[in-house]
Amino acid sequence: MNDWSGLLLALVCCTACQHATEPEPEQKVRVHCVLPTRRSVDERLELRGHLEPPPGGDLPLASQVAGRIVDVLVHEGQTVSAGQVLADVDDLATRDAVRQAEAALAQASAAALNSNATLQRTQALVGRGIAARQELDDATAKAETDKQAVAATRAALDLARHTLGRVQVRSPFGGVVTKLWRGSGAIVDGTAATPIAQVAAAAGAEFVADAIEADLQRIGVGRKATVSLATDGATLDGTIRAVSSSLDAASGLGTVRIALASAPTLLMGAHGRVSIATRHRDGVLSVPAEALRGSVSDGAEVVLCLDDSAKIRSIGVGYRDQRWIEVVSGLTEGDRVAVDHVLGLDDGTALSVVP
Repeated sequence: MNDWSGLLLALVCCTACQHATEPEPEQKVRVHCVLPTRRSVDERLELRGHLEPPPGGDLPLASQVAGRIVDVLVHEGQTVSAGQVLADVDDLATRDAVRQAEAALAQASAAALNSNATLQRTQALVGRGIAARQELDDATAKAETDKQAVAATRAALDLARHTLGRVQVRSPFGGVVTKLWRGSGAIVDGTAATPIAQVAAAAGAEFVADAIEADLQRIGVGRKATVSLATDGATLDGTIRAVSSSLDAASGLGTVRIALASAPTLLMGAHGRVSIATRHRDGVLSVPAEALRGSVSDGAEVVLCLDDSAKIRSIGVGYRDQRWIEVVSGLTEGDRVAVDHVLGLDDGTALSVVP
């Protein structure tokens, strides 16, 4: 009995060892695989930028007369209309100048009236032979001088009155007050060196984006564009109005100006993105963006679905958007690529392709 028991125990141990050393079947990864497709592509360029007033539509406004600011009638962010008064400047000195010009004109007019009367008397005396010809010449010259003096003083009065009308600072166009430099009581010198307010035109606002040299060459004036603002998510249609022909020396960027088809009251300086149609192509070999496994120096990697295993393949890529990637090399229309778990697949990974 002992011999039979020993033999049975040996057989059981040997069988257990064989089961312990047998490899477990490999677990297959379930994936979906697709074929590359040929599709029509509308290539678009995405750029970042911001809203700006049209050229010449963002002006610092200063008083044209020197004096003290009596009152500022607007505040930053306020919408103003063309011709609206923004600020009043003390007009005391200007009114004094008008009164002085009026007095000078009255004096010059009286002198001219007197010299004309003298000229007429001298002409009569010369005609009768009583006065010398020289007296007539002197009277004529005096009358002409006084006439010119009247013209000069009248011009000075017109200027003084015109200047009096400039004590009110008005907006040259409808827009938004973007900045106030000075308030009531401040002194201004009547030049652009002492501006009071800055107004940005609301009409004709443009979206201005920066672009590198390669992108500038792809953009043509007149192409359609779509602007999306980050502030409220508004989407605006536009057209490329201008593309810079030079680059900024510091940044190496050029600018693209997009005229907006319809621009309601917009916040100047608001940031956003613009999508510009660059060209249309048909028959472009493409794979879904989900198939992209990773980037390499000259393209990207995808996972080929072979009979029952994965194979990593490097491909050359061209245009891409959020959904599709153009394949320029490395794949044919008959190659199936995985769109599931692509980051976790390696060469030889066992696959179970889901129909």
